[in-house]
Amino acid sequence: NKALTTLNLEGNQIGDKGAQRIGEALKKNPVLISLSLMYNEIGDEGAQHIGEALKTNKALTSLNLSNSTIRDEGAQHIGEPLKINKALITLDLCRNSIGPEGTKHIGEGL
Repeated sequence: NKALTTLNLEGNQIGDKGAQRIGEALKKNPVLISLSLMYNEIGDEGAQHIGEALKTNKALTSLNLSNSTIRDEGAQHIGEPLKINKALITLDLCRNSIGPEGTKHIGEGL
């Protein structure tokens, strides 16, 4: 779809498998600017797939992964691409299980 700019999938329990599919789509989508995946039970594996997409996606400006099950490992997968991704403006990771190590990785990506 070359017209859809906002996608809200909140509260659908897509989990890591769904995040993998979203990540694959993000790698190819040049127009989606806002994606909300809050309340979807996305963990570290799902964060890895989203993070991979952030390495190449140049359109997404807002990503909401709040209220998921992302821990330090997942935060690392999200933080690393932030070093090279120049499009993302808003990232919401509230209400996950990210500790000091994960916070360090997010901070290094800023």
